[in-house]
Amino acid sequence: MNSHAQKVYDEIVGHPAPRDLEWTRFVSMWKDIADEVKQESGDRLAVKMNGHREVFHRQHDGRVSIGDIEHARQLLRDKPEPKGSGTLFALAIDAEKGRVLRFDLDTTTVTDTEHDVRNHDSVAHHIRTVERHTGHDDYPQVFLKFFDDLAVALIEEIGTSGFVVLGHGTGKSDVADDFVARITEINKPLADRVLGVGVVDLSAANDATLEAEAQRLAGAAK
Repeated sequence: MNSHAQKVYDEIVGHPAPRDLEWTRFVSMWKDIADEVKQESGDRLAVKMNGHREVFHRQHDGRVSIGDIEHARQLLRDKPEPKGSGTLFALAIDAEKGRVLRFDLDTTTVTDTEHDVRNHDSVAHHIRTVERHTGHDDYPQVFLKFFDDLAVALIEEIGTSGFVVLGHGTGKSDVADDFVARITEINKPLADRVLGVGVVDLSAANDATLEAEAQRLAGAAK
């Protein structure tokens, strides 16, 4: 959950209930934390989260009604079974870049952090992003260098923890298995910590989708 969504979340579940919450902020929060969000006709917002569905209605003044605030509170209270505890690492990788993700399983909402390899600011939203800096598809050299850089980033970020690998789709973008094959060759101890390899549409997946797939793969490895 990003800082903006966290602030709105805290307002909704806090006391007293907010009576002047802007609709745009309300919508933005759901887009960040819900499993599915759809804008329907007549200023209606349909939200699916934790197996429940709620429809909210925009008021003419652009604020969220107190009734919808109460419905939102209920939806946020309807927690699924415990997600787990501790930290789960994942590498989301396609042919252009790899992102090292850290999921905090102790929170009641989906929380991940990342760090951009080009910006070592400790408060950055990314744990680590490594890009393939070339427009060519010269696989032996370009991709192996890319994979090696990712391996270094992983080692620095996850320590001795295990991790899952989330590839993207099919075709040239699906390089997850190739990455695992490469680290098996150059760093067997790191490869041994791979908990599972899965496929996700990285261009469309939100944090909740990525965490759910990462947990599924990690759970299957136990």
